[in-house]
Amino acid sequence: MAQLPECPESLKKIQHYMKIASEHDNKDPVISYWSRLYALQIALTIDKSSKEAKHFLIPLMDWLEKQKNALKENDMIINETAAQAHFENYAVRLFNAADTMDHQENYNKNIVKLFFTAGLLMDVLSVFGDVSEEILNTQKYAKWKATYIHNCLKNGETPISGPPSNNNEPLSFDYTKLEKDSRGSFDNTTPLISSNAQPGTDFPNLGDTPSTHNNSNEYSYPSISTGIQPVISEGGSLVLKDGVKLTPNQITKVQKYCKFASSALNYDDVSESISNLQKALKLLTTGEES
Repeated sequence: MAQLPECPESLKKIQHYMKIASEHDNKDPVISYWSRLYALQIALTIDKSSKEAKHFLIPLMDWLEKQKNALKENDMIINETAAQAHFENYAVRLFNAADTMDHQENYNKNIVKLFFTAGLLMDVLSVFGDVSEEILNTQKYAKWKATYIHNCLKNGETPISGPPSNNNEPLSFDYTKLEKDSRGSFDNTTPLISSNAQPGTDFPNLGDTPSTHNNSNEYSYPSISTGIQPVISEGGSLVLKDGVKLTPNQITKVQKYCKFASSALNYDDVSESISNLQKALKLLTTGEES
């Protein structure tokens, strides 16, 4: 675990990203590294000149440099495309776990942490460049859901599963209030997994996130795809046998499925890896999506 100075008051906005990094130092150094790099980038826009900030930022910069050198053989440290795929896959898995618990009406501080952390990890995705509209919408929903369930539990109320019942209800996120109320409650003993995880597996295969909730207002949040941009050959399309062509968007999806398949193996999730490879293979051989 990284030994870094305590985050100063002027940089308290980044403390949750630093905490996520600390929780992943041993189990996923890729999540740890990019979370701290994002925290550094945000910190430099807030306070880089005060004595307290320098006391914190200089050791953080040193740690990032040493960690990058130590993990120079790790493709997800030196290759931002691979890192983005891994990071997005991880954030989506947290969101899916929380969403499943929500539909099962399994409400406790674990679901709050899952939604909360998924939203924060989707913040970190901006370190790789522009974030897709689907991720931005899901990020906003995850943060709102974390606040909503937290407040319900705090007030002794029973949360309602799914999106807001009122289509006009804003998905506001009271970060400051949640941070204040939850300080100390999100400790390292609260696992980032749902209660139905299988032994030896960090994240169970929870299936695809529903793209629409069936309620009277037909409010929906999007299914999640990647914002990774492919390297397209001249002409933009890939011609398959029998004259079938893959569009640039479909080529992006093939790349995404392959990277997600590789990422899933890091969590010993063979079924998820196979599922993504099958989707990629079907696109490449038929031009059709699963």
